[in-house]
Amino acid sequence: MSTKSLALTLVRPGTMELRQVFQDERLRPGELLVQVEYSSVQPLDGEMFNCSGMFADLQLPHVMGVEGVGVVLKSASDHVPEGARIAFLLRKFFNDDRHGTWQKRLVLDEKRAMILQVPPVVGLNQIAACTTSTAGGSRTTRSVEVAALAFLKPFAPQSQIIVSGACGAVGLAAMQLGALMGHKMVAFVRGPERASWLAKELADCGKVAVVDTAAEEWVRLASLLCSGESVAVGDHLEEAEHVCGGADGMVDGLGGEVLTLSAQYLLRVRATLVRFGGEELPSLEEPVQRLRLKVLRESVESFMTTSDAKERVEAAFAWIGDARYRPKAWHVASWSEAAECMKDQPTWTRFATQVKPGRIGRIILKFD
Repeated sequence: MSTKSLALTLVRPGTMELRQVFQDERLRPGELLVQVEYSSVQPLDGEMFNCSGMFADLQLPHVMGVEGVGVVLKSASDHVPEGARIAFLLRKFFNDDRHGTWQKRLVLDEKRAMILQVPPVVGLNQIAACTTSTAGGSRTTRSVEVAALAFLKPFAPQSQIIVSGACGAVGLAAMQLGALMGHKMVAFVRGPERASWLAKELADCGKVAVVDTAAEEWVRLASLLCSGESVAVGDHLEEAEHVCGGADGMVDGLGGEVLTLSAQYLLRVRATLVRFGGEELPSLEEPVQRLRLKVLRESVESFMTTSDAKERVEAAFAWIGDARYRPKAWHVASWSEAAECMKDQPTWTRFATQVKPGRIGRIILKFD
């Protein structure tokens, strides 16, 4: 039996319409019929909206969206019952000729998506905030929480981990989740206001320190926090080439000088450097070789293939129910605002946007 569903459909570059699409609701084994409540809008959606960059050859019309939160209306699954509240993330994000998730009713295949059950005490809007998309520093980074868990996975228990760009979506999630997992987390942010806000925000999460990389002596402060062979005050960094720190690793999505200096002076021998964005840096070659650093390029896709991925994400959902993990979202947009969120907007408009320079952070899309 086929039924109609409303879907946000890209019909031509820069133009999206709310159209009726037909869903075959005769479910095959492993399929679910889901009423979608929330999805998200992220910078890469803007590129798809304009059929530019990697989406220059996108076949239209195309229903957009790669993740969501909703309620199971019908189930042909042995694992997810009818009535379950779920979050879902498509395993294949792009170049998929099947419907996206920006529609009211969605037939979802267990093989096509990671499907996660939401605890009864947790609001779907809270889950939407932690599974929303973000471009971060990577073109393929999607769910914020799943990305953060992917980047923390390589570290042994109770590691000391530096996170650059810790006020960003992925960085903030990594800081909170890492501290709740028992790691000693060191946040790198730029500016005293961000440092002060983050210190207050993470005060009850666990072992957390915050470093303002705009401060003149930030490397020396960080070297003391990273409990290794510290760079003494008054030393010149160029004269301390033999120095290494004590941090077990770093999660970096920015690159640049902060990454290079961290690798040179703050990481221990054989530390792990997880990168999910930023350009390749020739200046990294020397510290990587000298300290025999393990450099990883992690992704959501690789994490979702691991055997315990669902258990790790659902454990983070439980922390939301305990009010220990507090995901952030900056704006909730209605169906009618979705297209506006993918356009460059003047500062005076009421519309939030994911297009730089007006980008505001994570935007949740509410299907009302």
